[in-house]
Amino acid sequence: MSGSVLIAAGGTGGHISPGVALAEVLAEKISNFGFEAVYLHSLVRNKDNPDLLNPPCTVLWHNVPQLGGLKTIIYPFLFLFPFIKTILLFHKLKVRAVIGMGGYSSLPSILYAILFRKQLYLCEQNCVPGKITRIFAKFSKKIAFSFPLTEEYSISGKTIGNPIRKRVIPETLNIRQNENLHEGKKNTVNVLVLGGSQGARQLNQMILKTMENPEIASKYKFRLLTGTSLYEETKNKSDGNAEIISYANDMKPNYEWANIVVARSGAGVLAECLVFGLPMILIPYPYAADNHQKENANYIESQGAAVSIHSTSDDPTRLVQILLGWKDHSEILREMGHTSLSLSNVNAAYQTVSYFFSDKV
Repeated sequence: MSGSVLIAAGGTGGHISPGVALAEVLAEKISNFGFEAVYLHSLVRNKDNPDLLNPPCTVLWHNVPQLGGLKTIIYPFLFLFPFIKTILLFHKLKVRAVIGMGGYSSLPSILYAILFRKQLYLCEQNCVPGKITRIFAKFSKKIAFSFPLTEEYSISGKTIGNPIRKRVIPETLNIRQNENLHEGKKNTVNVLVLGGSQGARQLNQMILKTMENPEIASKYKFRLLTGTSLYEETKNKSDGNAEIISYANDMKPNYEWANIVVARSGAGVLAECLVFGLPMILIPYPYAADNHQKENANYIESQGAAVSIHSTSDDPTRLVQILLGWKDHSEILREMGHTSLSLSNVNAAYQTVSYFFSDKV
């Protein structure tokens, strides 16, 4: 097959990161999959996204407006002009296949594939499929899932795992962080707290309150990635016992440092924690679309790699209870770490691309 393949990855980081991971594979082995070139299609507002600052292929920028609010009535008119530009550009670049990573920003690419009869493939990151997947599944040739879908959804596809960027993948797959924890020793347990790129005030406040417990403070060391917008606020409220970081472009050292991760339950964070064999305490974002973070967390918990806290407040009671329960039982962390690693798929990016284009390999 000649022509190019395009990856529509322009929404949030949860759509961009796995899209970039697929682009890495395609850029490296493009001829093996029967194409001449690979492109990423992303929103202009994502130009400062760390994954797109040094991309593995050319990024095509667009500015399709978000659907919703007062713009709903006039949305078709706002959408039309950038969509026409997209059509002309894709024709020029000979786009023959489109991979949609989800989110409204993938709509121009997906519509192009449908209208001009190009091959369409979809990647679904969450246990609850997004609107793009639900609406356009019948038009796609193949769909790859990061995690099994919840029972209420019946969409044909293959569960492979969330594609992970090369720079995040550990050098060796093991659970060395928790193998060195032993009962009866004064081991310090490192807790990495991740609120996402925008941060999470709830998580930050919950951790600061948790650290007020003297037993917790004596056993656990916390590192908070607060998000840039919440850094000063969290730093000012901290008593100095926690390591406060606004944002990290390179997450690998943080994962290698950690014994436990406290985080939201977006698919990207889950996939990265799994490949590092990390036990998780998951606090799903309660207002996520279709409550997909809750279902993601429930799945990981059901497999034994995490414990979930479903709360909209920063009350630390349940978190304190969990950490105190683990304080003298490092075997729990080791077992959860083994389970976490067993759920991972470090080769998800290559396997996803191979699944989509297996007839061309």
